[in-house]
Amino acid sequence: MSKQKKIDKEFLLTDNSVNSYGFRLLTEGYLIAEYQKNPIGYDMHKREDGVLVRWDDLRVEGDKVYGKPVINLNHPKGQRTVEEIENGFLNAASVGHIKALEWTDDPKLLLPDQTGFTVTKWFNRECSLVDVPGNFNALTKLFDADENPINLSDYNIHPKFNLMKEIKFTAQQLLAMNLSAEANDTQVAQAFSDLVAKAAKADALKAELDTLKGSVLTAEVKGLVEAGLATKKLTPALADKLKADYATNPKGLKDLIDAMPVPAASDVKVDDLIAKGVADKKITLELGKKLAADYKDKAEELKNLIDAMPVYSSLTAQLGGAGAGAAGKEKRIADLAAKSFNELMSTGESEELQKLAPDVWKEKVKESQEE
Repeated sequence: MSKQKKIDKEFLLTDNSVNSYGFRLLTEGYLIAEYQKNPIGYDMHKREDGVLVRWDDLRVEGDKVYGKPVINLNHPKGQRTVEEIENGFLNAASVGHIKALEWTDDPKLLLPDQTGFTVTKWFNRECSLVDVPGNFNALTKLFDADENPINLSDYNIHPKFNLMKEIKFTAQQLLAMNLSAEANDTQVAQAFSDLVAKAAKADALKAELDTLKGSVLTAEVKGLVEAGLATKKLTPALADKLKADYATNPKGLKDLIDAMPVPAASDVKVDDLIAKGVADKKITLELGKKLAADYKDKAEELKNLIDAMPVYSSLTAQLGGAGAGAAGKEKRIADLAAKSFNELMSTGESEELQKLAPDVWKEKVKESQEE
């Protein structure tokens, strides 16, 4: 009669860590369903001694696979194994007769202490109870899809060399490193290290050069924009846009600005226009000061305004001639009263109306405030 005992203790059967042979079994590629068809195991991978254990409650958590052992008490070591587990002397399991369906030497999958390949798709035929995981008795228990044993020595690699095969330099390459064809490994290694150091220094110098070039380009663009502003080819808004658009292309910016027409220069100055307006008796000195401030940078507009102003006569000229007198004064007051407040201000005749008819002037001011 078959006797068995299930022990309520989980064993770690496998995970993604590097085993004692230097290779790894990725849990994400583990076909657990294949093993669940017959989840048996032996003592120390010794198949010839018979089945010692069956694994129940198999489960995957993260990169770890767990299971609970059911011990075959009919096995010569059955009862002893139960006692060793329950007393804490036997705590390890080891997957065996591994069928590696896919594996790789991709350096991206190598861990620091890994010297062998990475198995990415696999399942096991048995999982034994062992005193030490990765027991050497399991060394021959790795097989390919056709059940052919996989010789681990055929896949021995070392991450220190990043999976690169030995490189032999040609005579021309050695000459380029100032070495003779008879150079030994130490000399070649030193020369290669020197090349790496020079390459690193060259990268740093290139970065500095790029920074310097950037500063020079920025200075060139700034100078071109300032020149464009000085010649009035550029407005401040356009200058800011071109500075951004041509930040690394000063030649293109220069060609663009050179092709722009220079605005027609005006020889007329605001001060000269004010002086002429006063001399022509079109504006008063008081109005001239105000216009000079309002039209500081608008000489052309000021010229057009003054040109449109009528020449006014002084009060003495208008009232002191033949046929002057009260009738002449009244006519002049009527002429001024017919003009709007703004017209009187722009022509400078407001001062004259204030002197001739203060009451009429007050009415004009009142009208302007009501508008």
